[in-house]
Amino acid sequence: MSEEKDYGSIVISDGVTIRDVQQKMLEIFCCFQDFCRENNLRYWAGGGTLIGAVRHHGFIPWDDDIDVFMPRSDYERLYQLWPQKGNNTEYALLRSNEKVNIHQTDMQLADVNTTFINTHSVNEDICHGISIDIMPFDGCPDGLLARLGQIWHSVMYGIFNVQRLPDHQGKLLKAATALVLGVVKDPQRRYKIWKKHEKAMSRYDFDASNWAKELVTSFRALFYRHPRGRFETREMDFEGLKMPVPVGYDDYLRRIYGDYMKYPEEQERTAKHDVVMVDLHNSYRRYRGTKYLVRK
Repeated sequence: MSEEKDYGSIVISDGVTIRDVQQKMLEIFCCFQDFCRENNLRYWAGGGTLIGAVRHHGFIPWDDDIDVFMPRSDYERLYQLWPQKGNNTEYALLRSNEKVNIHQTDMQLADVNTTFINTHSVNEDICHGISIDIMPFDGCPDGLLARLGQIWHSVMYGIFNVQRLPDHQGKLLKAATALVLGVVKDPQRRYKIWKKHEKAMSRYDFDASNWAKELVTSFRALFYRHPRGRFETREMDFEGLKMPVPVGYDDYLRRIYGDYMKYPEEQERTAKHDVVMVDLHNSYRRYRGTKYLVRK
């Protein structure tokens, strides 16, 4: 059956297979998990990682990332605590700021001794190591007008924070993004805009709200709110580890993905990232000027 195909043996780049990347991401996740446990930070599997935990008890066979969610307060605490208490020798916690843009709406925990150069960041002087994605989950207001405002702020945050055309989000959103970024070109002005919208969209406390929502992932997810209680967690097997998952994972996944237990069509079973190169054994720094930040 096509479901049993050995997707893990598919080469992503430079002889490195999907399974090779998955194993390295598991190492990064274990570091993240230990840090969260030591510092009482809440998190749970999200996106394709959650589907993988439920459907495969591990990675979706063709997936090349790990997605975890955190309540906004824990997400910000992670960002504050990591520089003082994290393993900064082997891993870097990445997040766009006034000086650096990683072209991601979320944070990433990256292995600094590896290389995973994404096409969208090939011209950026940032950490290009293999990483996992860490995303905030925010509170959602009860009122309709307030919810619409939160969606607006999230869209504006996404456009001016990522500063690239969105992947897999439809032609209309891609055209609108190109138009807006074409009007506002100054990096400092873009930074001020996305910081303003980030503050506005995240002002609803996760623990004090009746509803919760993911605001930095897909455009579709912006239109779904979920009872906050569904994000209490239980553990599920994931590649031999215990992965926290929401107790209400079934309702959440069906809202966002539909029949998530059904395999997608064969042509849709592809790795997420468009990469320039991958190296599991050498730091991205070795390739500065040859594979990224290449002078034209």
